[in-house]
Amino acid sequence: MKKIFALSIILLAFLSCKKENATAVPEDDVAFVTINNFTTKSQIGTDAVLKWSKGDKIAVFGDADYTASEFVFRSGDGYSTAAFGGQKPQGEEFIVCHPSTTRCDGITLRGVIDTKVSHQMPFQTLGSLPMWGKSKDLSKVTLSSVCGILKLDLKGSVKLQSITLDAGRPISGEFLCTIEDGLFAMIGGANIVYMETDGVEVVPSEATSFYFVLPPGEYESMKVNLTDIIGEVTYLALENIFVIEPGVFTSVSLNL
Repeated sequence: MKKIFALSIILLAFLSCKKENATAVPEDDVAFVTINNFTTKSQIGTDAVLKWSKGDKIAVFGDADYTASEFVFRSGDGYSTAAFGGQKPQGEEFIVCHPSTTRCDGITLRGVIDTKVSHQMPFQTLGSLPMWGKSKDLSKVTLSSVCGILKLDLKGSVKLQSITLDAGRPISGEFLCTIEDGLFAMIGGANIVYMETDGVEVVPSEATSFYFVLPPGEYESMKVNLTDIIGEVTYLALENIFVIEPGVFTSVSLNL
């Protein structure tokens, strides 16, 4: 009986300790993050509104040691400002990055531009668009992109299965970008970006738009390879020089 009583005391103590540990788990901190809208270099002159969606994640770095803390989407689906929850890292000033796989040491950002992308029309969801911002207050964070977006407007008569852009130099893969002056460099990577379009129909009467995240810089004679739904490939090129700037939509047009 004494042994049973002693075991009961131990079990109660264990359960009590376990309950205390469970209640000791800290609640998530909340970050309110706004996307700095892209400007549009076109005759329209309107800003392009990018929106958060369910499943988006950000990385938060504190200036104590720049260890990444992942914050996950909480609310704000379809808006340019959203709430994210996670454990606030140590520090007095914070660097916030999208996507959450981006890394930061306080001097440079290290991230990835996707080689294979999906067709989104209009361009509203973020995908893996690289963005960052700095703030001492996680309730007020604004992110700006380190890349630009090429808006490719096509006219013609074709059902497209895929589009491949070939710049003749790395435009996708891993990159580094300095925080203070925005110096951007690709680290190897691929010369192409490939988009699956799943039979999207391009018509002669109205332009169909396709959006590609690209590194900032000057581009000349970029090759555009279009594959239709039966596998035939049309080889084109953007003959004019165009410039991709961070946070800017740059529009180019092609007639098939």
